[in-house]
Amino acid sequence: MSKVWRSLRQQAEQFAGWNPVMRWNVEYRVLEHDCFEAALGANLGFSLRHLGGDKLQAWLTALLRSEPAIAVQSAADLERFVKDDPSCVDHYVALSSCAGFQALQLYRISHMLWLNLEHHNAMMVKNWAAQVWGIDIHPGAEIGKGVVVRHGQGLVIDDGVVIEDDVTLWNAVSVLRSPVGACKSPVLKRGVTVHAQSVLCGGVIVKKGVTLPECTLFTESVADVVN
Repeated sequence: MSKVWRSLRQQAEQFAGWNPVMRWNVEYRVLEHDCFEAALGANLGFSLRHLGGDKLQAWLTALLRSEPAIAVQSAADLERFVKDDPSCVDHYVALSSCAGFQALQLYRISHMLWLNLEHHNAMMVKNWAAQVWGIDIHPGAEIGKGVVVRHGQGLVIDDGVVIEDDVTLWNAVSVLRSPVGACKSPVLKRGVTVHAQSVLCGGVIVKKGVTLPECTLFTESVADVVN
């Protein structure tokens, strides 16, 4: 994580040099902070500033500092966004302006609150992400690290869903538990990619490394790569 933080600060300084008019924004987002957790809290707070301003930013930062595992997961997400998403030209751009990255980190905070039985706070944070970015991730889902949400608008992930490390989800994907009968939720193994507007419903298990095509409904487990 320290490597990502050093890279973030270097890239932020470069950006401020290229665009002096935006230096105030770069300082607010990265340069005035002493650690990755504080910068992440500032960026999430800035995107949600209409809901609570500095007090909301302080709360989000305190939550991030209280659970170091979130920062580790977030740093892994950031690395994969830069590697796999062409719109994220570097760590600073991904942190400061990528909707998929920011919504995923707000999920991580809501998940921590959910596990701590702060269900009202968890659902409030979840709903904020849905309002701002159109990305709706239930805090009861379990999502690993190094996850990429490409574009993201319209993404829905239900309670009980398990998503392992290094998964990529495109816009308007729905990963849903069973609507009737026994409540079963999908499991996406490591390295899975789900393309836009596909729906996974019920006890679907998608095996490691599988790529699912766009605009398809999956109600049974998938073991082979779909080209």
